[in-house]
Amino acid sequence: MNEKNCPVCGSHSIVCNEVKENIDEAFGGRKTISVKEYMCEDCESEGDFFDENEECLKTTIAALKDVAVTNILDDFSNTPMSFSSMERALELPQRTLTKWKNNASRPSSTGIALLKLLRTFPWLIEVAEHKYDYAVAQKIHIADAVQQMMNHMDFNSDTIARTGVISTNKTESIRVQSSNADQASTLNIEKRTTEVKIMVGEVSRVCS
Repeated sequence: MNEKNCPVCGSHSIVCNEVKENIDEAFGGRKTISVKEYMCEDCESEGDFFDENEECLKTTIAALKDVAVTNILDDFSNTPMSFSSMERALELPQRTLTKWKNNASRPSSTGIALLKLLRTFPWLIEVAEHKYDYAVAQKIHIADAVQQMMNHMDFNSDTIARTGVISTNKTESIRVQSSNADQASTLNIEKRTTEVKIMVGEVSRVCS
């Protein structure tokens, strides 16, 4: 009989409990698995004493990473840029992305990290197309940030009375309220909505 002992104190008085654990993977979703947790009743040590959860964790994480790769490549398929164009920009071997998508080969951990970065910051592909020129990369980054800001600004709404929020009120002026509790004053910048839009458009033009 192979009786299990506590690896800390050697006691036979150990209790095994099965608990549910959520495994999350960016762009791959979540999966719940059952893992074993031991507790020694003598020294009160806790944990996976016999490494019984390791294989299950590895298998689950690998499966979620495969789902993440599929989801990211499906998203890329819905963009105007083709896989071949992306491969040229990123200097990847021909048909690399297609093979990943068709499960003909699996990306390495580095490849998965690259896909996640490109999915999070799609403008990095444009940076790669410009051979990672720093000045051009800065312009691309700023242009994307301005566009994101514009997408989240409502130029027709009332001023949002919440600390740290930039919005427009009915007189079309911009109010910036300090997030510092010691500086309760509100800074009013008199810029009409049309002027703000022109300014942002100019930034986008310069960065293009």
